[in-house]
Amino acid sequence: MEGKVFAASLRRTKLRIMTPTRWIESCRNPKSLPCGRDGNGVNRRRQARLIVILAIFTKPAFVYCAQEPSAQSLYDNAVQAYDSGDVGQAIELYKQLLRVDPRSVQARTNLGVALVHEGQYDEAISQYRQALKLDPGNPTARLDLALAWYKQTEFAKAIPELEILRRKQPENKQVLYLLADCYLRLANYRAAIHLLQPAYQSNPDDLAVDYAYGTALIENGQAKQGAVVIDHVLRNGDSAEANLLLGASQFAAGDYKKAAATLHDAMEANRNLPGGWTIYGRALLGTGDNDGAQAAFRKALQADPNDFDANLHLGGMLRHDGDNGGATPYLERALRLRPDSPAAQFQVGALNAATGHLQEARRQLETIARRWPDFVEAHVQLATLYARMNRPADSQRERKIVLALNAKARRKGPQPEMEP
Repeated sequence: MEGKVFAASLRRTKLRIMTPTRWIESCRNPKSLPCGRDGNGVNRRRQARLIVILAIFTKPAFVYCAQEPSAQSLYDNAVQAYDSGDVGQAIELYKQLLRVDPRSVQARTNLGVALVHEGQYDEAISQYRQALKLDPGNPTARLDLALAWYKQTEFAKAIPELEILRRKQPENKQVLYLLADCYLRLANYRAAIHLLQPAYQSNPDDLAVDYAYGTALIENGQAKQGAVVIDHVLRNGDSAEANLLLGASQFAAGDYKKAAATLHDAMEANRNLPGGWTIYGRALLGTGDNDGAQAAFRKALQADPNDFDANLHLGGMLRHDGDNGGATPYLERALRLRPDSPAAQFQVGALNAATGHLQEARRQLETIARRWPDFVEAHVQLATLYARMNRPADSQRERKIVLALNAKARRKGPQPEMEP
């Protein structure tokens, strides 16, 4: 019944209802337009002419407006742009894709890679984190996040991501090497040993593991265990890596002259050994060859601007020589690389004292003296600083502390240098 009523209603109002076909025909032939109830079709014909004119000069939008590109086409074009070297275009296309599909983990990860390529680390890290919120188990996004932190020398922030990956992908050598290097760069030698010992035992012919493991053992004071690793490497031939480990072991034992000779041979055989120029410079410094040491540290920084020890020692030598302007960038970078390093904190504090920033120097040196009360050099600097600030009582107190620490050191005999 309702259908019949509706049909009747259509018949009653058929003059007002037009199909698309009739509407197009009426535009072509205005006289075919229906007239009103009063029979006067003039107004409608004028409207038809106007419609024809508008149709001529305003083409249909769907003809001239391009369709929105699909997510797949945006993705394909972004990949092609990146592969062809147009990273800026790739970034824009990935951003367009994310407006279409904000939950695309692959797009966010790839966008992060492109942003890192352009040095936009903060935005890249934000993309990786959003990708991991969408897919917490995604190993690619997590590795890329760790690499972004690593490339910014934020090793402490890279470590948790790499540790998660290490648990999930124990066979991944890249994760193993990166995590070991982060531990070594932060002087966390025990963690490096714990990580590398099983890898060394299961595959002692992996030279990358041998070198990192042997370095961690030697730096941690485990000279005998380090010697075992060195002997194993030596059995595979008199390689540059073996000489580097041997020289590091000699340096740790305090035989700076022998260490310098061994390390010289290692660097002559392979001038690109990671960390080689730094340990060589430290050995030369131990022999009193300051010019040779500075040259070695500069070569180390050419190879790796984020080498903590090279920055620290070169900056410290320049400060000691009175070149405060030259020392500043190296010491500031060293402190940024290892904010908790007492040696880096001390050098920056001494630099501030030398450049007249007395209050800042006082704050830094007092913090060191509280945290590491046996750090003799910090007390020496404080004694001098208090005298410059007209605080004679404090200066005298620090001098007494220095005398007591020196007497204590004589009773104990030679001690290894403070961990940087």
